Amino acid sequence: MQAGIVRPAVAKFGERRTLVSGLIFGAVGFAIYGLAPTGTWFAVGIPIMSCWGLYGPAAQGLMTRRVEPSEQGQLQGALTSVQSLTGIVGPMMFAPVFASFITTLSAWQLPGAPFLLASALLVAAILLAWRVTRGAAALAPERA
Repeated sequence: MQAGIVRPAVAKFGERRTLVSGLIFGAVGFAIYGLAPTGTWFAVGIPIMSCWGLYGPAAQGLMTRRVEPSEQGQLQGALTSVQSLTGIVGPMMFAPVFASFITTLSAWQLPGAPFLLASALLVAAILLAWRVTRGAAALAPERA
């Protein structure tokens, strides 16, 4: 995705739309994973989920233009710190959701619940990204 599709997508649609599109693909992919009744249906979600890769480079491009050149290292450090924290928080959040939906005491037997939670979180991210990047078009470089 990042090697061949991100650059043309950003050139055609802009970073904001590419970022939001990537998040939408991620949300849809996680929803497919969470609702998949068979492995075949889970596999259907893989190509859709791969398009989530549009998000990262577009987000990075938008963020790097919002800080001064002297602050780029701080931005990259902050991004890495946030990613590390998600590696800690994710298992603490998703494992109990999984456990609560596979127990025999659960009203719903839904082993895909963590994927559905991830999808819901990405929907929230879509709304946040659309709002935060509202003025991003003015920051974009001119197209030739």
